[in-house]
Amino acid sequence: IRFIKMKKIIIKSILLVSIGTIGSLYYLWQEATKVPAEYTEAVTANKTSNPDLSLQSSQIEERKDLSKNKIVRAMARSKAGQKVTVKLNNRDLNNLVVAKLANAQANKQVPAGIKGINTNIKDGKIYTGALVNLDRLVHDSPPGSQIADLSKLTDKLPFLKDRDIYIGIIGKPIVAGSRIEFDRDTQIKIGRMNFTISQLSENLGISPAKIQRAIDLKLQQHNLKIDRVNLENNQLAIEGAKK
Repeated sequence: IRFIKMKKIIIKSILLVSIGTIGSLYYLWQEATKVPAEYTEAVTANKTSNPDLSLQSSQIEERKDLSKNKIVRAMARSKAGQKVTVKLNNRDLNNLVVAKLANAQANKQVPAGIKGINTNIKDGKIYTGALVNLDRLVHDSPPGSQIADLSKLTDKLPFLKDRDIYIGIIGKPIVAGSRIEFDRDTQIKIGRMNFTISQLSENLGISPAKIQRAIDLKLQQHNLKIDRVNLENNQLAIEGAKK
């Protein structure tokens, strides 16, 4: 009798653990596959900031140059050692993000697996993200590239395979040497789940430095010594001096 009672207790325990595991997996699925409100609201309210992702490489470069020329023109008007301030808006940053994604591809166009890129500056942070089909994205990217590393996400979370999910970045820019990059407290979003760079690195087995390079804004200017960056009035203000 005691054995039968013990057997029932074990069976009940196994059932409870199983139910708890299923519940946890369902919650994980829900959070990973939902599109966060800040993305849908931004796209709805500010559709004009979303470049057409089917643009040819020359058009992508043209838009990138329009934004980077704000820095170039400010430098041209300045003398060596003179203080320079440049302000980039949402559209400028979005142009740079699109160009970076395109430049990683052989055809210099945005991969077909990416859609709806949106970048906004608000609450003292930069929000940038897109709907991504990881399978298509990895298939179209060179092996060993930073984009190809995203395949590790579907290894860890197989229910993300062959579907559009949101991948985004929320962070504050800082000056690191001659570069502008996101700080260590930057959040990487997968659906509605937030990860720090170190957490994502640990879970995917990718070095933090490689993740940091992947989210670099690519705003280096060799003839500009950047002293500080600040987010104000929905703009990225870059302050420095001409070398």
